[in-house]
Amino acid sequence: MMKRSNGIPSLSPEIIEHALIHCHPRDVAAFSQTCRAAYKIVYHRGDQYLWRQLFLSYPFDDPRESLQRLRRYTPFDWKSELQRRVLAEAISRSPCATPEELTDALETFLNVVRTASPVTHGYERVPSQSLLWVVDVLQSSNMLRSPLFDHYNTSQNLAHLRSYLALTLDDYDEDDVCGMEWMRVLRTRSRCYVYDLGNYCRENDWGPFWKNGCVNWVHVESIINVLLSNSAEFSDPSQIDIRPPCGLEATRAYSAPGATTHNPKDWPGIEGTWARYVSFLDHRTRNFRLDGGSFFDKARYGEATFLLDLNLYLVEPDTVPDYYTLERFPESEDPLYPTLYFSGTSTGSQENENEVIGSVYMNEVGVVRWRFVSTIVIRLPRM
Repeated sequence: MMKRSNGIPSLSPEIIEHALIHCHPRDVAAFSQTCRAAYKIVYHRGDQYLWRQLFLSYPFDDPRESLQRLRRYTPFDWKSELQRRVLAEAISRSPCATPEELTDALETFLNVVRTASPVTHGYERVPSQSLLWVVDVLQSSNMLRSPLFDHYNTSQNLAHLRSYLALTLDDYDEDDVCGMEWMRVLRTRSRCYVYDLGNYCRENDWGPFWKNGCVNWVHVESIINVLLSNSAEFSDPSQIDIRPPCGLEATRAYSAPGATTHNPKDWPGIEGTWARYVSFLDHRTRNFRLDGGSFFDKARYGEATFLLDLNLYLVEPDTVPDYYTLERFPESEDPLYPTLYFSGTSTGSQENENEVIGSVYMNEVGVVRWRFVSTIVIRLPRM
């Protein structure tokens, strides 16, 4: 009589896989250590079905929806990416994490944000599961305020992620003295960076960029901090809240109102009504010097913030008028992301209207660049 086999080896790999997809990845890893057959099922199957199901049921968004839109699409490694995300979560909660580990975790969170699923028509109010996970991990771990970041070269990745979050994790109560002091220091530091004219030159195209065309995220975060802090301070509680949508959900592709039904040729979503927020400091102030932020402790200095409505529409390149004197972006060779030109109007609170002319371009490193000018519209009286 043949001896009957009991336990895991008697089950087919398909049944074992079906059971494992309902487990946490850490439990799946522990199961793989029980015997050679288990290890082979977990790590050496011919496909990535198990790891794909574990990834999607964590839950995370299906990254194929966003990666297929990229210039350089490569097959997604479900196992490696899930392991990377689980490790980043563990690092964020660990009191013994090293600066190197925190840096790796930052890059992982950034990658999660970049691969979040785009907003689709009819599902505009359905949140991204991946972004909910990032917010939950960062909020519960308070990782972004780790003192290790002050002593290690993580400034770009940290500023990049904080730019996406846009102060949404920096809220504080009225009696939270530490929170108030944190925001005061952050606002002062951001103002010093934004209003330092030495940070603007032809080499960085007079904006938050490096010479190689990549984004300077420290500069971008500083701009966001200044605009949001000023708009919150100057807004009237009795009026409509004019502050822009903020947080990771606002970074998703096609998250702008009406973007899910946009013109297919309009890949950056140019056409429509935009809210343009402007803050500036009067550099004509006598003996203007930032002095490490002490300038902003003074009782009086000229800083203003206001909102403009931009109504933009696409135009053909040959219709751009001659008085558009800004250097034009090169014509893109990518048929999916051609260089586009637009025109429109800019209207302020006083109903003064300016004409807007500009273009949008995606450079070789995948950075989307906007460039436009506003010109005063002079309407002559009819004779």
